[in-house]
Amino acid sequence: MSSTIFDCKSITVMAFLFMGLAIGAPMDPDETITSQALVNPSQWNNTHSPAVAQAFGGDLTWYHTGLGACGWYNNGGDHVCAVSHIVYDRENVDGNPNHNPLCGRPIHIQRGDRGADVTLVDRCEGCGEFDIDVTRAVFEALGDLDEGRVRTDWWWI
Repeated sequence: MSSTIFDCKSITVMAFLFMGLAIGAPMDPDETITSQALVNPSQWNNTHSPAVAQAFGGDLTWYHTGLGACGWYNNGGDHVCAVSHIVYDRENVDGNPNHNPLCGRPIHIQRGDRGADVTLVDRCEGCGEFDIDVTRAVFEALGDLDEGRVRTDWWWI
């Protein structure tokens, strides 16, 4: 009898474990969480196209990356960025930040005679509307890390 009880408890525990895995797993195969290097334009989530020719001026800062709002892991050597929560949230389509059409969009950042192309992968809560937050590698390409915050222009490409 105790063996039967043990078997029932084991089955129940296993069922809860599988349910937990199923609930935590992405339901959409495109929502897998991996490091992304979106260099192929067909990978862009471009269901919406903000003005292409318009330049935005704001502060440029750098941050330590990880899991971004788009659901991808990145590191400090990747050429990726976060835009302000104002810009990011304005384009939100269904409440899921991973579905934001800005995810994967390429951006060009220009500071004086230095420029860099980056991919949008994150949302910056502490940024002003047209500020942009980049990885350490991108900031180093545009200036000195010790500057911390500099003025820049950027636009969608």
